[in-house]
Amino acid sequence: MDSVRDGVRDGVRDGGSERVTGSGIRAMVDAVDEARRQLRENALPKAKDRGRERVPAAEAVVMLGSLADLLEVTAELAAALSERMATHESPDVYHQAGVRLRGEAGHLRAAEQKVAERLG
Repeated sequence: MDSVRDGVRDGVRDGGSERVTGSGIRAMVDAVDEARRQLRENALPKAKDRGRERVPAAEAVVMLGSLADLLEVTAELAAALSERMATHESPDVYHQAGVRLRGEAGHLRAAEQKVAERLG
């Protein structure tokens, strides 16, 4: 499946068909790829570095909020795409993904608020 996705992604990046380029998918794919690259190259190595000290609670609040922001915008993208997809299955898949992502963002927001309240 990854090779199919990569082939489609490459076609979208290379201009693909006039129909694909006109849909705005190219910009969306590029934006998602850039976010994934940034997370993998910058955030993930720091998060996995076991030699670092524990994260102070005040910084944990900021990270919880940042992760919630990421999920919220991803949910917005999925919701927007649910109304634009041409295949029969896609609208529901994107809609359900958006609902689940919003739910997880809500859990992160609740944890963010709880820690912030504890800090006073």
